[in-house]
Amino acid sequence: MPDPLVSVVIPAYNPATFLLAAIASAAAQTYPRTEIILVNDGTDQPESRAILDRASHLVSAYIEQPNRGLGAARNAGFRAAQGEYVVPLDADDSLDGAYIAECVAALDGSDAAFAYSDYQVFGKRSYAEQPGEFNLYRLLDRNYLSYAALIRKRDWEEAGGYNEPMKGYEDWEFWLRLGARGRFGRYVPKPLFRYRRDGESMYDSALARHPELVAYIRGLHPELYEYENRARIKARWSPAVSIIAVQPPDNQTIADVEVIAPGKSPLAPAVVSAIDIVLEPEAAELAALAHWSGSGSQRPPPSGARNRLHRHLLNAELLSFDSWTHHPARSLARLIPLRIKEGINTFAGRPVFDLSFYLQFRPNSVLFGDAVIEPLVYYPKPALGRKRVALMNPHLGPGGAESVLYDIASTLCSSRFETLLLATQSRDDRWLAKWRERVSHVYDLARAVTPERMTAALCSVISNWRCDYIVVQNSLYGYAALPHIKKLLPSIQIIDVIHSVDEAWDQIGATTQVASYIDMRVAMSQAVRDRLLALGTSESKILLVANGVDLDRFRPAPLHSNSTKPILFAARLDPVKQPLLVAGIAQALSILRPQRDFRFIIAGDGPQREAFERRVHQLGLDSLFDFRGQVDDLAPLYAACDVLLLPSRSEGVPLVVLEALASARPVVASSVGGIPEVLDSSCGILIEKADAGEFARAIHSLLAQPDLREKMGIAGRKKMEANHDIRRTRAAFAGLFA
Repeated sequence: MPDPLVSVVIPAYNPATFLLAAIASAAAQTYPRTEIILVNDGTDQPESRAILDRASHLVSAYIEQPNRGLGAARNAGFRAAQGEYVVPLDADDSLDGAYIAECVAALDGSDAAFAYSDYQVFGKRSYAEQPGEFNLYRLLDRNYLSYAALIRKRDWEEAGGYNEPMKGYEDWEFWLRLGARGRFGRYVPKPLFRYRRDGESMYDSALARHPELVAYIRGLHPELYEYENRARIKARWSPAVSIIAVQPPDNQTIADVEVIAPGKSPLAPAVVSAIDIVLEPEAAELAALAHWSGSGSQRPPPSGARNRLHRHLLNAELLSFDSWTHHPARSLARLIPLRIKEGINTFAGRPVFDLSFYLQFRPNSVLFGDAVIEPLVYYPKPALGRKRVALMNPHLGPGGAESVLYDIASTLCSSRFETLLLATQSRDDRWLAKWRERVSHVYDLARAVTPERMTAALCSVISNWRCDYIVVQNSLYGYAALPHIKKLLPSIQIIDVIHSVDEAWDQIGATTQVASYIDMRVAMSQAVRDRLLALGTSESKILLVANGVDLDRFRPAPLHSNSTKPILFAARLDPVKQPLLVAGIAQALSILRPQRDFRFIIAGDGPQREAFERRVHQLGLDSLFDFRGQVDDLAPLYAACDVLLLPSRSEGVPLVVLEALASARPVVASSVGGIPEVLDSSCGILIEKADAGEFARAIHSLLAQPDLREKMGIAGRKKMEANHDIRRTRAAFAGLFA
């Protein structure tokens, strides 16, 4: 059986003498059966017509037509082609002698639509290109293939040929049209094609109209570019995760996953095994983030690194004699590898090197602090008409700030909102089950993402989910991400929640550089509102929300008549809450009340627990303390105590104060932050300085006067009913998402 005929189609419009070299390269093929078709697309320059006259005698067929553009000229040549395969070749490029033979061999026994090869760029710029294996998903955003390929003529016919109205990117649109029909390419990893870059070209003209042409292509192909279709294509060609499973799990948050049987090679770099286990819905997504951040297994080094280095040196003008002559310091600095520059910037604590230079070579990357990072792209399942809200917080809980965020989540109806909780530095997961009952998805990101990539991870998650709202609370990682998120999602509404004013932890001052990206700032106290105004926040962007308490859950209880009077300290055992001062208060109180008719109930855990217990033991006060650890339900402890103690160094409007007042219990607390806004002499005692004796005298006074405790309790309850009903707080939060 004879070898199939191969046609080479050469369109020409006002060609230079390069045309003769192109024809010669087509005629010099080692493959035995070829024809050459030359299409004159309305040449109107005399010197070019003379070249065409010479060329017309060197080809198998010569076609003349009015100037209609490259796509029409190629189509005319394809229509005239007698070959089973057709190779388009522009008039200033050339083929290696083995091009057709190698490409025909690649298609032999394959059902691929076309074969293509590596190629050498030559002319004023010279470098090699290695396109790599065909990947339709990669092709959606960038045409990494050359126009030259060995194409089955029947595929050209069935696809409808090249798009003749297009003036630029005709070949890219043609490859995409084939891909949409399930017709793909085979890669020949040999440099068999030479592509000339010598002055202004049709490619340069198309590049100048890139946004317009891309929009046109995307409009033509919703079957490729609509969200669900892109996700399907990515799952086939570039999945975020490969899941090893006997039965495909259908509960995963993301759609671009590959499910493979045990023993099969995965296509994705991140792999999750679902053999004999049920995956959490976010498992695949977190695995992709872990691999991308570097906390999982690493990708093998990409092929063609040597070539990419050459391309970088060329683009950075480091192969230019003039660059070294006129800009020696700049050229020397550009020789230093990116990662070394990132390390120097981090070590110096300032931008010694401007890393934005590298973004021109990595167009999908973003400059995060001292690192150039390309965000991870994956495809969450569709929102199905719901708005998406991302809640960003350092911790999953427990804590007062976490309770406020939980209340915000409680206002969001699951039929209207899909909610994501993103915890960046969580210390434990005791609230994980509680959060899962309230929000759609929970991400304990510290388990999967390295600190260096946490900000980029937040950008990746929120942009991939295409969130409509962000609520950020106490997370500097979250604040750092806001400018990048706003750029990726310009219409997103950004809200932050601020609890306290603290000189040591000045969240408001620390976030002034990103304040312009925040649409609404929720102040949980008047002190926070005043600080925001003082630093230039517009009053229209501030929402003052009184922290609320569940008045049905925390109710007044009769004062007990026990001989031992419980004093409740309910707080995280963290330096800001000053637990070591509590030991000093107990010592001072035991002097005032030598009968020691009191007992400190400690409800909480944290990094200072061991030091706290040691201090109590050193002071010989073990019998006066009852360490309960973390207590999920404080209502019984409020009912059983006589006084709540809170000697914090800094606070917003603490939830424990509100809960104690709602339970009709007086409070002795530091006069800091927003505490004076809810606590006054009618319902408690404020202490101006962190003095153990002052706190002890206040507690002693209350313990000695049960009538006063009862009076304060009644006043505190009335104040909570008037100003701090959780229903009003939740209504205010709900208004943020109206």
